[in-house]
Amino acid sequence: MSDTHLHEGWYLMSTSGLERELKRWRSPGLELPPTDALPLTIPGALAYRNAGNLPDARGRTLRLVLEVSDAEELKSLSAKRMEYEPDYHDPPNWRRAGSAHVNVVPLRDPEVTGDPRAWWENPQLAALEAEWSATETVEGLRIPAELRGFVYKTVLALKAGGRSVSPDTIADSLERWLPPLEVAQIREALKEANP
Repeated sequence: MSDTHLHEGWYLMSTSGLERELKRWRSPGLELPPTDALPLTIPGALAYRNAGNLPDARGRTLRLVLEVSDAEELKSLSAKRMEYEPDYHDPPNWRRAGSAHVNVVPLRDPEVTGDPRAWWENPQLAALEAEWSATETVEGLRIPAELRGFVYKTVLALKAGGRSVSPDTIADSLERWLPPLEVAQIREALKEANP
């Protein structure tokens, strides 16, 4: 890797390498030496992911670094991620024994903070909660009460990505971060509620 700090894009990096690269990014005056982080092109990263995103001999797996310049960009990381991983809402059929999740690393200055409001004060989430409270549906789908927390943000991410909202697309998208058994239970509950 070059002597410059991290930039937006794909990398093969170990956890310790990521920690050190983040330290280099936050404190350029320390002049820490670069790690063995390997920048990848989008096609190269997706090919590596599709081969399983298995740790290489140095323990490196995929890290998607996304630069965040303001609070609005922080809120729309899902849309930004789609520029680098257009199919990330699809079921991760590339996973196999030993696969690592794709690690997304937002690079943000300390003054860029998350939304301090409670989730129900977020206008988009509040609208979904109001719809559900009145009809027990979200985007026309009946949603069991206990699944609302999983569904709301996934629905917003799917819509932001121009995707349809259905029991399968919701469950497919959840597969990127939930264990398979939990996703199967959510998929079944959504399908039972929406025959």
